[in-house]
Amino acid sequence: MDGLNNTADQAPISDTPIPIPRAPLASGWSGWLIGAALGVLASLWAFPSVRYTLTAQIEFAVASDTVPWIYSLDAQRTEREGPRLDRVAERHPDDYLLQVGRATAMAMAGGARGPAVPAGRPGQIDRRDDTLVRLGAVSREFASTPGAYAHLARYLMMDRVRILRPEIGRGQPAEKGAPDPTAANNPTARSIKIMDWALKSGERLDGSNAFWPAMLAATYYAANRDDDALAALGRASKKQRWDAYIYEEVLGQWRLYSAAYGDHGATQQIGPLSLVAFPHLHEIRRMAEMARWQAERYAAMGRGLEAARIRRNLEHLGINLRDNAGWAFEALYGTDLYFIACTDIDSKLTQSSIQTPDEWEPRSIHYHLLLQSIHRDFEYRLIRSEVQNCCDLRRRVDLARYDASYPGIPPGIPLMPLFGNWMGGICLVQQALGLLLAVVAATLWRRQSSLPPRRRVFWRTLALVLVAFGTVGVGAAFLFVTTTPLPAGVMLAGLTVLTLAGLEGIHGLRVAAQAKRSRREREVTGASLDGWTAVVEDLAPAERPAPVWTNGTTTRMLLLVVLPYLVVLYMQRGELSGLHPVAILLTSLTGVPAPSSVRDALELAMLAIGLPLLLPLACGLWALYRGASPLDSALTGIRRLALPCLICLIAGYAVLLNRTLILDAQASLAIQKAARNDRQWVLTHGSDNPF
Repeated sequence: MDGLNNTADQAPISDTPIPIPRAPLASGWSGWLIGAALGVLASLWAFPSVRYTLTAQIEFAVASDTVPWIYSLDAQRTEREGPRLDRVAERHPDDYLLQVGRATAMAMAGGARGPAVPAGRPGQIDRRDDTLVRLGAVSREFASTPGAYAHLARYLMMDRVRILRPEIGRGQPAEKGAPDPTAANNPTARSIKIMDWALKSGERLDGSNAFWPAMLAATYYAANRDDDALAALGRASKKQRWDAYIYEEVLGQWRLYSAAYGDHGATQQIGPLSLVAFPHLHEIRRMAEMARWQAERYAAMGRGLEAARIRRNLEHLGINLRDNAGWAFEALYGTDLYFIACTDIDSKLTQSSIQTPDEWEPRSIHYHLLLQSIHRDFEYRLIRSEVQNCCDLRRRVDLARYDASYPGIPPGIPLMPLFGNWMGGICLVQQALGLLLAVVAATLWRRQSSLPPRRRVFWRTLALVLVAFGTVGVGAAFLFVTTTPLPAGVMLAGLTVLTLAGLEGIHGLRVAAQAKRSRREREVTGASLDGWTAVVEDLAPAERPAPVWTNGTTTRMLLLVVLPYLVVLYMQRGELSGLHPVAILLTSLTGVPAPSSVRDALELAMLAIGLPLLLPLACGLWALYRGASPLDSALTGIRRLALPCLICLIAGYAVLLNRTLILDAQASLAIQKAARNDRQWVLTHGSDNPF
């Protein structure tokens, strides 16, 4: 009787939850699994291309703002990377392309177009000047390289040398003595002098290139030197080539980023290709409008031959740009120049709206009459055939652009599948990290079992209350403030913990109901028991043999939860491709955008941390069905399933990584070919099957 009382004093059943008996996993298998996982990771780390990709994905999985080579492409995060790129450029002072890349690296991502800093602030410079200062230094250091002068001239036309003439768009000459509303924004004499020096220096080194005199003509029109502009246009019409040296800028930025961050393949190369600046084309188009205005003016003065010669020179320049430019964007501007040259100044529709020669003819009536007056009507038929060629080029480029993955990107480059597989790898890395956190949390929760009962109940109750309030607060912020994946994931994690607590409460109610039913059955039968025997029998339903967690249970859980997740993730790569940081920059050039709806955010959160949430829920429901403790089963399941899940995730990651590397190699080759001749690539390639 004393031994019975001592047993009752210990009260093991009421103080400690009944664990699920577990079949121990063979230590040999655990060692093999751990060794296989470490071996796969070590073998992946041995290859440079894999190492760069793996490092970037781990950095992005931990925090999306920690991938350094993205900063130089984003206007909001360029300041911290400037010194790093400066150090790389200082280590390679004789590398011309790398110096060009450093000078133009942040021009379109916040450098040359960055907000002006008021004068007089110490330690601050106008970032719009930064690119021009660097390009000026490059032109001095590499004086025998014509491309150095081309880059300086193009960026000077971004906001320093622009044609702001009242004659453009007016169709009539400005009245004598009338104030010029654009005079305050006219280029300074110093800017004109620098531009004149750069273009003439480049023309001496590259005499067959029409780029130099065409840019001079635009410069002279900006400086109100119309006669000099017409002379430069005449020289440009006799050249047989067109090269703005844009490929040097792209190649230089590739070399700069590779030296600074390592070779990250196509995801690093596509940024410079998409952010190429074409400020010179807008001013050349305005130069063409000024030349047409002068031609109309000469025709009104009875100087038909001079008027026709101006238009003819402009036509030749447009054909040269259309047929010989290496970039589709420049070729389209060549068609613009040709349409401007052979249409009347009072045409009511823009040149870009011309799709067929029949649409062009009503806009060229005055020009046709001019040709008839100087007995050169035969030219009109030649002009019509060239108009047809321009329309054909426009149509082909428009069709190709329609098939492009992202705006401004040449077609035929598998960016969407590359980005989708890359982000799929990110999700797998995040799942692995989430599983490790879940194992840590389960271990900490189990350690509370060694505490005295009252302290254990207090701390667990406090934790559940905090989780409940935190879930409600984050959920309210998610629904009404910001619908992003991060608060969605936090809310889902809190709901998972509360659901497990609810399942544990249901299990407790079931045990209490069974005890009450057993007591009533004894009362009906009239059984007479002493006090301690009654207590033991009341608790008997909770002591019945609990289900054993076997290796088969682990296998079934993997097939039930992990395999469907991997299938869903593989099918959702198309949606994930839009979350790649470079894809975001290509579409918006802003920070990471919020998903468009609550549903999108929840789906993305589940793709990122779904397994650490679904596994304990599945284990808890299984235990509730088998009459065991759901909470204890969830903790046991996390510990038993963590290692097999990690192996499955590593295997899935290896498959996605292999596919990512294949697509990266294909995209890199396509990007390099497109950068050499964007126009040829656009006209000969269409989109591939994205997945």
